[in-house]
Amino acid sequence: MRMTRRGSNIGLSLLEVLITLMLLSTTLIAFAAVYPAAFKLNRKTHRSVQAAELAGAVAEELRTLPFNRPSALSPGGLYLEDFARDGGWRPDAARFRNFPRTEIPEPYSLVSEDGEKRGIFVVGDTPFTYADIQVTVYWMEPVNHQMMQRQVTIHTARTGNR
Repeated sequence: MRMTRRGSNIGLSLLEVLITLMLLSTTLIAFAAVYPAAFKLNRKTHRSVQAAELAGAVAEELRTLPFNRPSALSPGGLYLEDFARDGGWRPDAARFRNFPRTEIPEPYSLVSEDGEKRGIFVVGDTPFTYADIQVTVYWMEPVNHQMMQRQVTIHTARTGNR
């Protein structure tokens, strides 16, 4: 005569499988609900980081410029003094035609969308021994179904050798 054990668990019951599927489905739905928000935040962060990198590159270009034009040298090239006097940097001015050398791709700009704000400011004493350099990069970004202007500003400084 063969004896069978009545309390042994062989395999899974249908109830256990249904509970497992329900828990798995709930977890997947929770992750699916969070994914679009995380994707949007990642895209926004990427734009901010790229704008900061562009602003840093332009600021570094400014830091490498000489402070002012020595009287013995003929005019030519840019100097930090050019950015601090006569209203500062203007993208439409002939002397700033080749500045910056750093390419500013769309949707970024060194001028605000309305044209009211310019993104490059240099303040210093005369003759320069210290220059405060500020570079702002602007871009438009969709926020709640509207286009909003965003900006990133980099501050740096340059000191002269005494």
